[in-house]
Amino acid sequence: MEAHIAHPLQSFSDSGPAPEDAEHVDRREHARNVKVMRVARLRDIELHAECLGMVRDVSPGGMMIDALFPMEVGQTISIALLDDQELTGEIVWCDGQTVGVKFAEEIPLNEILAKPAKKLDGQRTRLPRFKAQKMSRVTCEGKVYDAELVNISQRGAKLICDTALRLHSNIVIRLDTNRLVGATIKWRSGQMFGAEFHRLLPLTELADWIALD
Repeated sequence: MEAHIAHPLQSFSDSGPAPEDAEHVDRREHARNVKVMRVARLRDIELHAECLGMVRDVSPGGMMIDALFPMEVGQTISIALLDDQELTGEIVWCDGQTVGVKFAEEIPLNEILAKPAKKLDGQRTRLPRFKAQKMSRVTCEGKVYDAELVNISQRGAKLICDTALRLHSNIVIRLDTNRLVGATIKWRSGQMFGAEFHRLLPLTELADWIALD
């Protein structure tokens, strides 16, 4: 295993620091690493395949990520911590499900770690959404309806239902006895509607919702 694996998110320069400056540079690079626990959408640039990941460590030059599908050194991926914010990087090391990603150029940490907020057009930036495309059941006002789960995030989901459910209704979305969540219908357009969950889904539960049956 290469020596840089012990420090996966340090700066990847072509030439190392002078011996007298090495300790100072190491402290500076380490100080710029930020420990986080953020869900991310990972996308293979060439295959257009996506999966769920957990970002654990961030610096202006790269990330350390736990990925839920196999990745290889040299692979180019995009990482989305917000639905409309994608970063591109190259896999430079792998250790089981954990990978180190190097950005093409350094990115300010405040941009990488931006939180969901309202944009200039009044729309709210969303947490990353994942394709689901599976059948579910929605309970609304004591009645149960079949619905297609189109996509899902930690905070909400988009569904299609033949019945026009009432806006602002409280519902329960269910895939099976183990996968269910309460939500409120926030918008509706024809047969499609968006629901905001009553709680934030943790990583493991979100992984269950998007897993292939």
